[in-house]
Parts: sequence; structure tokens; C-alpha cells
Amino acid sequence: MAKTTKQTGPVIGQGPAKFAGRQGSARALYHARMAAHVGQPLTAFVASCAANPPSMPTKGKLAGKPEPITGWVSWLTRNGYFTVA
Repeated sequence: MAKTTKQTGPVIGQGPAKFAGRQGSARALYHARMAAHVGQPLTAFVASCAANPPSMPTKGKLAGKPEPITGWVSWLTRNGYFTVA
């Protein structure tokens, strides 16, 4: 009988680019959170951000609400900081 493995979804990997953003910015906070989840399923990063968002906007229509995590995943992977496969 073949051994079955549990499907965990896409896994976060380290990308080739080095982060050079401003310390303390939302980009740096989301980058640090995703870096802590390298080698883990993407769902672990999403759950971590949903439970305790790295930053919250103070102005605009999202003021006081967490930003969509999908946007940060897209930005971090598009700029080469991480891979999701």
C-alpha cells in the first residue's frame, strides 16, 4: 500500500533578494514575520498575521483594520524576497 502524505499547501522559501527597507516600516514588519515562517506552509504565516497583525494602518479607509495579507504575500514574492511553492 502506498504511503500518503498530508497536503499542507504551498511552502514559503527564501528568495534571492536582500531586504533593504526602512526599519520599523510595515514592509519591514511583514518581511520579518514572513522570514520567521520560511520552511513552513503559507497557511501558518496567514494564521500568524490574522491573529496578531504586524502593523495596522492609521490613516485612510483601512485605518484601524488589518491590511489584506494576500497583498503582502504578493508584494514580498514579486520583489524576490520569498518564494511560495
